[in-house]
Amino acid sequence: MDNHQDQPVLRDGELRLRPARLPDDIQLAVPWYSDPEVMRCSEGDADRTYDAEMIGEMYRYLSEHGELYIIELYTGGDWRPIGDVTLAPGTMPIVIGVPEYRSRGYGQRAIGLLVDRARQLGWHELRVKRVYTFNERSRRLFVSLGFVQDGDEFVDGDLPGWRFVRRL
Repeated sequence: MDNHQDQPVLRDGELRLRPARLPDDIQLAVPWYSDPEVMRCSEGDADRTYDAEMIGEMYRYLSEHGELYIIELYTGGDWRPIGDVTLAPGTMPIVIGVPEYRSRGYGQRAIGLLVDRARQLGWHELRVKRVYTFNERSRRLFVSLGFVQDGDEFVDGDLPGWRFVRRL
């Protein structure tokens, strides 16, 4: 079920975004979505985890509604998957699933590649649907790339969050 015929590989030095290959890439994401920090920041619940079936459903949805990429880093002579990111109308979810690669600029570079890709596609704006207010790392990431808060704080379940937008 590969849905990436028109998706290019995007590259910034030793970082690349390659189109996700389904169902092959589902298993590599299981450890990422079993990490309490990933789940707290992305879903607001550190006690929740995603198994392979749930990741498969999520990846299929993201692939059908946008361009799903696996974030890879060239280390030790090979490409190592470290997370995922999606370019879709209305949202840009990103996960750096391997803890030692968080807060090292890889998320910023990945989103930067998607900003360029959106321009290439003729998009006029990018939106981030939800960043929980406690997720300062994600807020700083998007603000550093020119995203601005879109409207007032909102509540998702019991958790306050922000939406962001960037005009292209």
